[in-house]
Amino acid sequence: SSLDANHDWPCHYSFKFIVPKDQTEEVLRLFADDPVKANESSSGRFIAYTMEIYVHSCDEVIAIYQRVAKVPGVISL
Repeated sequence: SSLDANHDWPCHYSFKFIVPKDQTEEVLRLFADDPVKANESSSGRFIAYTMEIYVHSCDEVIAIYQRVAKVPGVISL
């Protein structure tokens, strides 16, 4: 995959998500043990989250994106 071409596993991978404010708890629950940076949008309706997570493979990266994609309204960057 292109992930394999650009990353040497295991490594820290940066995930970024734009989350509607009313869905933040649900997303943060998925990353309970990971450090999270948050930036609120100027309108206050969304929060941009960045998580640096130590992952072991491209399959793990894809699984995390798939888990977050189940939360309504979330945009993965």
